[in-house]
Amino acid sequence: MTAVVVGAGAGGLVAAWELARAGCDVVLLDAWRWPGGLLARAELGGIPLDVGAEGYSVRGGEVERLLADLGATELIVPPNPGGAWLQTASGAHPIPKRLVFGMPADPDADDVRAVVGAAPAERAASGTLAEVVRAGYGRRVLDDLVTPLVGGVYSTSPDDVDLADLAPQLAARVAAGASLRAAVAGAAADAPAGAAVHGVRGGMHVLADLLISSARASGNVELACDETARGLTRRPGGWRVSTTRRELASDLVVLAVPLDVAVRLLGGPVVLESTRIEVIALVLDSPGLDGDEPRGTGVLVGAGVSGVAAKALTHSTAKWAWLRETAGGGDVLRLSYGRRGQTPATAGLDASALADLVRSDASTLLGRPLPEPVAVKRTGWSILPPGTPGLADAREWLTGQRIDGLALVGAGIAGVGLASVVLQARAEVSRLIRNE
Repeated sequence: MTAVVVGAGAGGLVAAWELARAGCDVVLLDAWRWPGGLLARAELGGIPLDVGAEGYSVRGGEVERLLADLGATELIVPPNPGGAWLQTASGAHPIPKRLVFGMPADPDADDVRAVVGAAPAERAASGTLAEVVRAGYGRRVLDDLVTPLVGGVYSTSPDDVDLADLAPQLAARVAAGASLRAAVAGAAADAPAGAAVHGVRGGMHVLADLLISSARASGNVELACDETARGLTRRPGGWRVSTTRRELASDLVVLAVPLDVAVRLLGGPVVLESTRIEVIALVLDSPGLDGDEPRGTGVLVGAGVSGVAAKALTHSTAKWAWLRETAGGGDVLRLSYGRRGQTPATAGLDASALADLVRSDASTLLGRPLPEPVAVKRTGWSILPPGTPGLADAREWLTGQRIDGLALVGAGIAGVGLASVVLQARAEVSRLIRNE
């Protein structure tokens, strides 16, 4: 049996690996020059770095099960337990414990009150996430807890997204009659103990390498990067995939591409406008921050913070012990820019202006002057954040196109996060093979 997988991001790599293990001959296409998608890597200052995802949610244990199946559980590493900080209009604060999408399980907890003060009485409301949070917790929680998390992690604003877009299970509790605070407290109680995220020693890009090597060891797998799928048509007994280089006939097709690309390949009616974000990595030579971690593992930026264009900073060498060892006394920082409806402040800057901006932002967020970086790397991504107009319609239309021989995987279908992508990709390939 033959299969073409379009897209070599996390979902496509998992799908190709599962198909190869099932005995399929697989062609894995990607428009980029390298595989991995958000598991991509770059070398900066002689250090191999993640330029997309740098960790994964432990919920459900899906990624751990995948690593176990790859024989690589020894690579699983927790982050530094020190945690991250918030930069708000009132100053810098450690992020409180027991938050659910930025909403506190206990608004009266000392660490929450240290950031936002006393919470007002809860009121019920409907509408956007901003309206719901403002009524349930007050403006300070919205501006100083929810906005930085939603912007830093999901690249959108609480004003532009509904609760159900980000947290459907939480929204279902509210729809069933629970107050927002009760629903959040219940979700926090259900969360597993311990670190919410883990990483992979050597970087998340190692997972992409493991999936490719294991897939090749399991069967006949051709990885074709820098080759874009242009069209997809049904043919007797299977599919025809047209690329920029050739025509491919296959029994099975897996689309592991963003929803806008999948809709276009299948001739759908929905038009989606993507959002550009930019991740800027910089390396500070030894002694860098001289071993100090002034803001723990990083900073999320709240609403109304002046003098900072970044939405988040990760102090990567403080977060991951393996990277601190690799950096040999230097420091690695990552800053992210751009939200839905906003052009990244870094867009179009030349190398000198880019280095000046990220150094200034990093100095402000870390609360100390920083030396000139020895290396700076910009990586741009086009994404479809939750709440993007037409996104739900596109997902619904695509789901209706799932027929025997065609599978859809990736974050656009599965939801945000590697854990969701892995679970859905493995289930979808199982369905695909079972129906043949």
